Amino acid sequence: MVIDWYSNKSYQCPHCHHDTVANPSKWEVYTCCNCGTRFARYPRLQSFLPHVGITCEFCTERHPVLLDGKPFGFLRRRHIGVGMYAEHAHEAWLYDTNEVPDRRDGVRYLNTRASRAEAMAELAWRHSMFGPVEDDLSPVLAVVADLNFDKYSDASPATEEQVQGFLDGTLEAYGVGVLRAYTRPHRQHGQFYADTGTFTWGLIAPTGLEGLYTQRAQAPEPLAPHAPRI
Repeated sequence: MVIDWYSNKSYQCPHCHHDTVANPSKWEVYTCCNCGTRFARYPRLQSFLPHVGITCEFCTERHPVLLDGKPFGFLRRRHIGVGMYAEHAHEAWLYDTNEVPDRRDGVRYLNTRASRAEAMAELAWRHSMFGPVEDDLSPVLAVVADLNFDKYSDASPATEEQVQGFLDGTLEAYGVGVLRAYTRPHRQHGQFYADTGTFTWGLIAPTGLEGLYTQRAQAPEPLAPHAPRI
């Protein structure tokens, strides 16, 4: 079912009023990323209008994940729940251009997990299955953007210079830890998970370091001292 858009604020969902469309067109059907409602300016024309799905800039933004410094996949955040109960889930996507060039813009959806580190574990599992050594269950070092770090609060440990770095996009806060494979007899044997006990959070370093590193020696230089041994 497609309903009429919110006439006062066309970029909002007419059902939950969540901001979900950056620049709406009268000739497309949209899907709310928060509640799943489909809406258009002319609902009666839905059979003739293109359904463009979710176009929320927040939800469709790609956050690249490197593997030993090379592009491997990306993460996306999306809303789960409505209003005060809304949370963010993290989607893991794999670059898949060589395998299926025309499929989904050359990427493959893997899974949605509750935390960013667990979403990266999905990418680590994919690498272990089809990497240079097939079924390689060796631990992988993860550098994960710290979404819980309050970059702009007076209570944050960041200096004024660092806060300015967050504002101009040159600095980011990270967590560094280990992703491991489940071992037998666990029913998820071979799949990877974030070993939370190994993670150190709130580390400030230049942007663009988020990724997977198969050896401790390959960890980004600013974060290498905090990388656990694997």
